[in-house]
This record gives sequence, C-alpha cells and structure tokens, in this order.
Amino acid sequence: VPYNGTVCNGFIDYNVWLPDGGSIATIEQGLMQNKVLENTGNMVDPCRSTYLSYTCTVAYPRPVKTGQTNSFNVLFACQSSCQAVVSKCTADFQYTNTMQLLPDCNAALPNTDKYPGGSVRLQPDDSCNAVGVKSANATCAIARTECPLPLIKDNVYALTNGQKNTDDANCECGCCIPCPQTNAYYKDGILDQGFFITDVLKAVSAFLSLVLVISYLVLPDKLQHPSNLILFSAIATTIFLAAVGPSFGDPRRVQCAADGVHVASSHNNTLCAIQGAWVVFGAIATVAWLSIVIINLHLHTVWNSSWLSRRAWLSHLLGWVIPAAFAAIAVVTKNLGWNNSNMCMATAETADVLLFIPLGIIMVPATILHFATFGHIIKVTLQAENSETISHSTLSSGKAARISHRRHVMNAIRIQWRAAALALVISSSVLLYWAFYVVEGGKTDLAWTSTWKLCIFNKEGQETCGNKYAKGHVPDFLFMMITEALVSTTGLWIFLLFFKQSLVMEWREKISGWACCGGSRTRRREEDRFYVI
Repeated sequence: VPYNGTVCNGFIDYNVWLPDGGSIATIEQGLMQNKVLENTGNMVDPCRSTYLSYTCTVAYPRPVKTGQTNSFNVLFACQSSCQAVVSKCTADFQYTNTMQLLPDCNAALPNTDKYPGGSVRLQPDDSCNAVGVKSANATCAIARTECPLPLIKDNVYALTNGQKNTDDANCECGCCIPCPQTNAYYKDGILDQGFFITDVLKAVSAFLSLVLVISYLVLPDKLQHPSNLILFSAIATTIFLAAVGPSFGDPRRVQCAADGVHVASSHNNTLCAIQGAWVVFGAIATVAWLSIVIINLHLHTVWNSSWLSRRAWLSHLLGWVIPAAFAAIAVVTKNLGWNNSNMCMATAETADVLLFIPLGIIMVPATILHFATFGHIIKVTLQAENSETISHSTLSSGKAARISHRRHVMNAIRIQWRAAALALVISSSVLLYWAFYVVEGGKTDLAWTSTWKLCIFNKEGQETCGNKYAKGHVPDFLFMMITEALVSTTGLWIFLLFFKQSLVMEWREKISGWACCGGSRTRRREEDRFYVI
C-alpha cells in the first residue's frame, strides 16, 4: 500500500508491505510511542538521521515484484543500517542515559514472530530494504527556536520554511555551526587570539626580510654567487610571509563564504583563491631556495666545488618555476580554500599533492644532506685537532692533501656558519609544520560531533563541550600555535643571521656617499672569499 504516514516522511518513498490485519495508523502509533523518537527534537545528526532511517525501514518493509502476477518478495531492514546506528548513536545515547534503547543487531526484528515462516532477522546488504540517510531537514521534528552559542540562526532554513539548509553538513533544524567551524570546538576566541599573534609575527618577519632584500639589492657585491642565494631566499620568504596581508586583522574575509557558514574556496571567495595561490607559491619557493643554500653549502664544504654557481638556471627552475607550476595547477583546478588555519591554501583534499608532498620531496633530502654536511664538518674538526702541529714537509702528498682539505672545511664553516644555521633552523621549522599537518590533519573522524552538538544544545557551554567531546579529535592547540609561530618567524631568522654589522657599516657608507660624494664612496672589502654571505 502507499505510505501516508508522517513519522517517516523523507525516508519512505515506496509502497510498503503490511502483514494481515496491519495498518499504517497502527504502525505510526507504535513509532510515536518509541522512547527515542519521542525525543527526536533533542537528537542531532548524524545519529538522528541514521536512527530514523533504520527505524523506518524496520517498521515498513519493502515489497519487490518477482515477475509473476501478484507475487512479491519482501525486503526487511539491513544489518548494516543497524550497525550504523550503534556506531553513530552510542555516544549520544550514553550522553542521554538511554543506552538500553540501542537496537540489538543480532536479535529478531520486533513484531515479526507472527509472520509466515516465523521471526525475521536483519538482512545482508545485497537483499535488504536499503534507504539512504536523508538531510537534516527530513528528520526535523520541529525547528529549534534557540541556537545556543557558538551556533547561529540558519537564515535559509527560515526563508524556505524548513525546506533547505544553508549548508547540510553544518546546519540542521534552523541552527548552524558558523564558519570557520574549527573555532567552535575550542575555547571561545582562543584561536583568533593565537592566530592574530602569529599574523603579527608574519608581518614583522616579512618587513625584516624585505629590509634584507633591499640591502642585498642596493649594497655592493651582493648579487654574485653565492650571496645571491640568500637574496633569493629572502625574496621568497618575503613573498610567503606577505601572504598574510589579505587576512590580517579580519581572517573571516578569506576563511568564509558570504553566508558565514560555508568555508571559503576558489568557487565562492576570490580573495581566498588569491591568497591560497600566494601561499602555495611562497611556501614551496621558500623551501626550494633554502634547499639550494643547503646544496651549495654541501658542495663547497665537502667537495670544494662551485658546480651550482655555473648552473644558475637550475636554481631558478627549482626556486621559481616549479613553485609557480604548483600554484598555477591549484588555480586552474580551483583547489584552493580554507584549511585549518587563518589563511587559505590548498584544500584539505589536495593539500598533500599540491603542497605538503612537494615540500617533503624538497626538504627531507635537503635536511639529510645538511646533516651529512655537519657530520663531515665534525669529523674533519676532530681530525684537525691532531694534525695542525705536523709540518707539511714530513708528510706524504696524500696526507698533506687531507690536511689541506681540513683547513678548507674549517675556513668554509667559519665564513658559512650563518647559512648553515639558517638552513638548520628553517628546515626544522618546515619539517615540524609538515609533521603537524600529516599528524593532526589526519583527524577526520566526525562521529563525536553529534555528542558535541547535544552538549551545546543542553547549554553546557562552548569550552566545556569542547573539552569533553572535541579534545583529541581536533588539532592540538599548542602544537598548532608552535608550528605556526616557527614558520611565521622565518623572515626574522634570515634578518638576524644576515643583517650583520658589515651591512650596517655599508649602509652608513652608502648614505654618506649619497650625501657627500654622489654615492661614489666604497669601502674596501675585508674578505674575498668564495662564500662570504
């Protein structure tokens, strides 16, 4: 018979099978006496939708024609739909102290003992009454009259009389978790405060690295290899850190769509797309140029080679062209959006391919190479302690060459220690940031969110509900802030290591030259080394 009840509207869209003497009115009355369904207005998704879907398929089996006249097979509820209720509702039932109402997936279906052939059990997926879980609107007993903080009113739900949500994933029955949803799971305002501090760090670092860029462009003898490697590293770092500009002071304008619920993406927020491409290019370019510094340091220190200086095109290919290619791919494929931060970047689904895997491919080998360089330096230093007092005239040519190499290494590290320190600090920061997204970004289980919403609707408060039900399921706040702060200080480290006293003196001479001599005064270089940077 056609279904004409009300409890299962939105789920039952087929003619239902009734046993002899049964009626829809009788079944509806039984459903309304269900202790769980009596409180459906206080239930939240995904538990509510899952439970209603299961309960309605139990109550209303589906007849399927066999091809013979007046002959039907009757499909009963699925074993998997019962298991889904147990999976998605256990925490909610624990919260409401109604665990005894969870269905027993191994028991016979209720009221089937009078059917021909005896009691019926839940059926396997290939031969059962499968009904998809509907949107939250289909399962709203009544619209919520109040949305406790941090939830907000769903304007689309109100305008359409409950027929549509602003966002099915984050709204139900007239209330929405506002964008960015992650903020709702922590203490109110704590993420905004933390990210504002890291934004200030980014802005200060960008300014300081820009000062270094200007210094290397204006002052003499800074555009030759290998000093220009630091220049390009500072340029890439400035670009990366300056990407904070579009979101500085008001991160919501790049985090969210205009409706305040959907998160920003290339499809609904142009400013987010611009910043996302900016971040992808700047991050990969910064890591690429710092890796080039590491490679050059290794070649010069260990092998006494200037191989890279004769292949500048290779450095620019790695440092500019490859980052631009990844940014272009992200723009063309529209895979840019907000992703667990206060800035846009590659979307959560593509962040690994477009950002973190390229960063890892570049940075991990470079870091290993850097440790190899330091290992060589330590080895040579220890050997040098026992060799410096020996006269070259008493040594074979092989031993003399080894001592000469040791002195080369010692001299190289004396004038390269800034590049070595920069590479070590930045590679550590980037690897830690990469590890954060690998570890914390993998927290995708959302089963706990229904219990969190129950807690919010019961007005226990955002901080309390977050500590009870979200903690451990969302990125760790302290870990997040440490990694953001370390990456945000990249420009600061470059400035502290390379804006040395000699640059200050050169600026004084430059300015005094402009003032008195038309810019012609220059100071004789104190050193003319291969790697004075």
